[in-house]
Amino acid sequence: MDKGATILIVDDWEINVQMLNAILVSLGYKTISANSAMEATELMNQELPQLVLLDIMMPDIDGFEFCHMLKENPKTRDIPVIFVSAAESDDEREKAFKVGGVDFIRKPFDVTEIKTRVSTHLNLYLLRQAMGEDNRKLNSTISEQRKLIFNEKKRILENLATYFADNDDVETAAETENVSKNARLLAQALNFSDRYENKISAAFVDGVEIAGYVRNIKPKIFEIFFRKEDADATVNAVSDVIYHYKDEWHEGCDKPLAAQIVAVADAFQNTIHAGATKEAALYSMQNIGGNTFDPYLLELFVKLEKQIKS
Repeated sequence: MDKGATILIVDDWEINVQMLNAILVSLGYKTISANSAMEATELMNQELPQLVLLDIMMPDIDGFEFCHMLKENPKTRDIPVIFVSAAESDDEREKAFKVGGVDFIRKPFDVTEIKTRVSTHLNLYLLRQAMGEDNRKLNSTISEQRKLIFNEKKRILENLATYFADNDDVETAAETENVSKNARLLAQALNFSDRYENKISAAFVDGVEIAGYVRNIKPKIFEIFFRKEDADATVNAVSDVIYHYKDEWHEGCDKPLAAQIVAVADAFQNTIHAGATKEAALYSMQNIGGNTFDPYLLELFVKLEKQIKS
């Protein structure tokens, strides 16, 4: 699987470059060469090799330092580096492996040794690359599947909301939509407020909107479709509303933000349902706001009067 791979030879002795080039080409590899680390860097900016044969002793930047540089660069850190050396001492080997080298080729060159070491590390590198690509494709597929499953669960929950609402809290489809859209409107507006600026994610807003539809289903119904390990910002927002939107609010309480948002939209719609006008409903909520709603959220909701659906 390694035939046709590109190998970069970095050596300041031209005779060494010529010998390695002849051997590697005869083995079916493509080669590029550089006489210094700087020249090698320029070549790698144009074309990334699949393996580097690197001389240790070079005039500008030695092989150890250049290998360290390659391993610090995200674009080149996975490329295997085989050091080329005439004197292979224990200290030299230790330093080579420490900076990220994978093997040694001794001078003078032995064709069998070069063939074995190059082929081994090229195949390992190409195998890792192939596995990485397969994993990326798999993760992408899994992500798409999760999205499809979540959207299907969302549709099911929205349909079930009508059937599992409390008998004394039955509302029309239009009223349910008003709660959902008004909750979304408030959540979006919070993202431009002083307190929550750029802290409200699109996923959270989506969750608040869904929660407006399903806020009255029983928690056990919700748990049929979602588990804790499914959780993301959208699911968490829906969950917070289903479990907490009817909780009492007071200064310093830990009622989740999504639950507070939907509680405001729900209370507004209930007041409209009782026969109040939009203006009267907002006025009424302001009078009880300090005991029931976070004044900050309520003040912002009132400012959205022209956009609020009723």
